Amino acid sequence: MNILFVFWKMLNPTTGGIERVTDLLCRKFMQRGHRVWYLNSPDDKSPEYDYPASVSLFPRSRKWQEPECPENIDYYDKFLKDKNIDIVIIQDLNYFQDIITHGTPPVGTKVITVLHSNPLYRYKNIYKAALSQCRDWRAVKRLPWELKWAYEKRKKALKKYRTVYADTMAHVDAFCMLSMHYLPELCSVYHGDTGKVIAIPNPNTYEVQDDVCIKHKKKQLLYVGRLDPLQKRVDRVLSLWKRVYKDFEDWELIIVGDGPQAEELKRMASTLDRVRFAGRQDPAPYYRDASILCLTSDYEGWAMVLPEAMTFGTVPVLFDSYCAAAELVIDNETGMLVKPFSMKQFERRLRLLMSDGTLRRQMSHNGMKHIGQFDIDSIADLWESLFKRLSKRH
Repeated sequence: MNILFVFWKMLNPTTGGIERVTDLLCRKFMQRGHRVWYLNSPDDKSPEYDYPASVSLFPRSRKWQEPECPENIDYYDKFLKDKNIDIVIIQDLNYFQDIITHGTPPVGTKVITVLHSNPLYRYKNIYKAALSQCRDWRAVKRLPWELKWAYEKRKKALKKYRTVYADTMAHVDAFCMLSMHYLPELCSVYHGDTGKVIAIPNPNTYEVQDDVCIKHKKKQLLYVGRLDPLQKRVDRVLSLWKRVYKDFEDWELIIVGDGPQAEELKRMASTLDRVRFAGRQDPAPYYRDASILCLTSDYEGWAMVLPEAMTFGTVPVLFDSYCAAAELVIDNETGMLVKPFSMKQFERRLRLLMSDGTLRRQMSHNGMKHIGQFDIDSIADLWESLFKRLSKRH
């Protein structure tokens, strides 16, 4: 089949999770005999990378909130026709809403859009996030205004996503989520027919690791990901470290990644001991060494760092702030889920794991076994099964 991936950024796997997933799927599809193309926005400045597929760019750039220009829609339509595209996989339905609703794919071309987050994004937990900030009397005093702000933001988001999902459902052949655990949340926003909704998880970045020695794991807490204050909330990781590091003098915290909050986080960490910022790196060596992964996001879609870390026997502790979390992490068996956004409970669970090497090793072993179901071949099989089902429809 001829397959086209559409995304607003260059699909460089070193720059993000969606990019990493696309790179994995692209290589596997090509290995199985499919032809693959990329179509991206022209104004992304990703690092140089040897892309596995041919890369094409829309002719015109645009800002995030601007409507799509007719020139780009025409280019998209012509591209599908000229390349005889069978399957289009749109990796960001919000950015490409105008392409989805106004594009005219040729007869026989099937369009799949993928929702890489939870259906309500950050607005699902917006009240809990506001309440979690009440740590002193000043914050309590501001709480009525914070909750009013949260109410207005959520109300506006519900209206927006109701329209986005309705328009998307009307113009695509399949609406792919990362887990069917998200269906109730989707139905709370979109009240129409869900017959086009399917779920395909993201594939694990790494193959099964046969040479990980759980006994030789270092006493390290690890964060891997974007340093982003609006979603990832790495400041919470530093806050947790501040609470525990004096009682665990043989442990260290390592932060792998880069982003807009990097300098602020380094300033926050300047008064703390044993914090190391590694920058943007291949995380595999860090997963191999670290004992515990901390994830403190307000929301996620799949959080690829979880299966990645568990592949190397690193035990995750995270807020249960999105529906797919329980599909990846079985609480008290392959990791620990924490009530959003209880820093006290997170601290208690972190202390327990840091203190109990036997418990860590058992969870590490369980996680490595559990995560094998998300290997790239299994996930590619699900995609190919979807392609075959869609191709039978006229």
